[in-house]
Amino acid sequence: MKALLALLLPASLYAAEPAELDYKTGFIWQWVTGCAQIMAPQFEAQGMPRHFAMNWAVQGCSCVIDKFRTDYPFDAVIQLTSEERKRAGEIYANQCGKGEITL
Repeated sequence: MKALLALLLPASLYAAEPAELDYKTGFIWQWVTGCAQIMAPQFEAQGMPRHFAMNWAVQGCSCVIDKFRTDYPFDAVIQLTSEERKRAGEIYANQCGKGEITL
């Protein structure tokens, strides 16, 4: 019975958030990587060692991207203009506690 519950629980969690499943892994990976490559040098310029800067950037970018995924279906997010993405990214970055993250 516990094994069956363990198998059903993840499926029920995903069923509650179907919009997030529209995002393909490759797309998310490229988004996180691109964002982190922009952010990490900014953290390094503030004196953070390279590996810490990259980890900090990945965490911040992942948080922001998760917020996009919660609020926008995939089809909508790819239709956003650069200005709309920047505005939303700034709001999400502040919510994530990492300051400004530009996507």
